[in-house]
Amino acid sequence: MIVVQRVLTAWTKRSRGAPGAVRRNAVAEVFRLPPGDLAAPEEWVKRKRGVRSAARRHADAKALKLPPPAGQAEVLVHQVVAREEDDFAVRQTATRLTWPDAGPFSSAGVRLEMVAGQLVVTGDTQVWCQCFTVFPPRPNDTVLRLLVGQWGLWRLNFRLWEYWGNCEWQYQKWAINVAYLPGLPPVDLFQVTEPAEIVDDMVQLSRPTGSEDRRIFRSGRR
Repeated sequence: MIVVQRVLTAWTKRSRGAPGAVRRNAVAEVFRLPPGDLAAPEEWVKRKRGVRSAARRHADAKALKLPPPAGQAEVLVHQVVAREEDDFAVRQTATRLTWPDAGPFSSAGVRLEMVAGQLVVTGDTQVWCQCFTVFPPRPNDTVLRLLVGQWGLWRLNFRLWEYWGNCEWQYQKWAINVAYLPGLPPVDLFQVTEPAEIVDDMVQLSRPTGSEDRRIFRSGRR
């Protein structure tokens, strides 16, 4: 199974300093995976010597309200979101998807592809194109290469300007944990094991200048 866990923290200028900054910085970068069709830590090792029955897997999936396994290549997408308007309370959703028969797989800000036995993780910059202004711009570069049994962390942040809503700069931090596993993961996978690779793309999100603001308004982006 492949696991993609994205922890997204979103705020505005109101939380750039204390006390908002304290609350947003307290959001963890790794979380427990949702219960259900996942293994307990001691079970993860046992499963290397056997396969759990399809009936049991289906029952667990139903309890989690996820679709039952439809194939061997499965991706668990775990979204964790903490927003300023919710006082950075954490909200979680989980979806289990089937890898397509051909081509790469895209979800939660990353693009996954199997290349020579490795899981290649690339930033999916389609998300940047949904906004008029994003800093810093990021190309579709490979950020992680994982072997079976490994997981990696990609940490990044950015600011963006949208023409809808309250028309102000928005700030986001993403911590994306991706695991390439031979079987089902334990719920505390990201909490009790170390990543094989960490890519830190955090930058200083300086206050936009007046010239940047004027350029946005002159181009009709409000």
